[in-house]
Amino acid sequence: MGELGKHEYCSEQARSENPLGIEVLATMLFGLLLLASMILSAAADDGFTLQVFGNANMDDRIDDSDLNYAWGIISGSNRPTELADANYDGKIDEADVDQIKKMIAGTAERLTIRDAQNRNVTLNLPIKRAVGANTGAIEIARGIGVDIGEVFAAVTTYAITNPEYYPELKGKVENKFGSPDYETLAILKPDLVILYNKPVKDESFDKFEAIGAPVICLDCFNKESLDGSVKILGEIFDRRDKAQELLDWYHGYIDLIRYRTVNLKSRERPKTLFYSNPDYYYPIVKARNRNSGDHWLIVDAGGENLGENLNSTTGSAEVEREWVASQNPDIIIGSINQAVNKSGYSADEDLAVSYMRTMHEKIVSDEAISKTDAAAMEKVYLICSDLNTGPMQAAGTAFMAKIIHPELFEDLDPEDILEEYLEKWQGIPYKGVWIYPPIVCSNQTALGLMP
Repeated sequence: MGELGKHEYCSEQARSENPLGIEVLATMLFGLLLLASMILSAAADDGFTLQVFGNANMDDRIDDSDLNYAWGIISGSNRPTELADANYDGKIDEADVDQIKKMIAGTAERLTIRDAQNRNVTLNLPIKRAVGANTGAIEIARGIGVDIGEVFAAVTTYAITNPEYYPELKGKVENKFGSPDYETLAILKPDLVILYNKPVKDESFDKFEAIGAPVICLDCFNKESLDGSVKILGEIFDRRDKAQELLDWYHGYIDLIRYRTVNLKSRERPKTLFYSNPDYYYPIVKARNRNSGDHWLIVDAGGENLGENLNSTTGSAEVEREWVASQNPDIIIGSINQAVNKSGYSADEDLAVSYMRTMHEKIVSDEAISKTDAAAMEKVYLICSDLNTGPMQAAGTAFMAKIIHPELFEDLDPEDILEEYLEKWQGIPYKGVWIYPPIVCSNQTALGLMP
């Protein structure tokens, strides 16, 4: 282990050192609150419309209520809806009822979805061979029980270069970001190509369609679109029950954290600057605004995002370092991209800790940033950017909550959540370097390092 040593989970050490103490009571209470939160999350309407044709009543799932609603449309008692045409033939009739029945039973041979670009795309089922040009979609697919080594014939460079995280994908064809090799993909004859939320660089709907590859766009990273993307993948791969279970798990933690922060007054929310990728941009400072998913992690964790109203459609806005000093953040959180020598699951602990320490020292000693309360109060943190995307946001939000409001979350162990996500939903052992400096718990154990 590196110089910071092998960490132990706060909850485990508390149980061994003080089996009848307040830590145990806090852990038991946290577990009960989490269970209640998961039950409420599963029972509640998720508040979005599943963009799949056959969702006749326009709610968040395909079930018997869609059959009843479709019959109501046919009989004239219900108003037609834009997703009621389950077989996508331009009319609503008994054939749509039959299609909905097949969708519920998992025997449908075709499925039409509306993707992140509002394109209606019809897929032939089952999907036997796919191109994963979207790492988030690959991760979610594995999380809902898809054999990604069997299904995905070509995957992102990110997946290829992270064999520890994606051992099933060794030897797969590499699909370079924004530069697909259409000739090679044509040879693979994929049933489906999954892009990020919009085409980039040389990605082209027309070019994919020219090689006979149905293509969809999904935003699997941001909180606002996560539920819909998970459920669409559940429908595509006939894993709807597992998709719902994953979302129930995710919302169980997010809702529990929000329950403690949602009613905080403005003055109770520490001013937080989310510094986008200082490993790429320093000494330039790019702050995340309300167009980024990171904004909502800060809000859910009980902070005030200083960059919320900065003008940028990309989610990050360049600011002068003097602006940072004038805003005087209470907390600064910077995201570091995963790499063997930086952070993340596949990180070498010694290399990654050394890199993050050096980057941290640069930031806190910066002429402008050093003047802030965040630097003075040792509230400057670096976290792996993977924590801010997809279902792993449950752990990322927990880390942020622990940083922003340690007094509200003494019973919260972000690493327990991260370990659960990796082992239960991704089927890989917990490890990695995720945060620097490590968060020190009340019993002096440190979070954020390899076990």
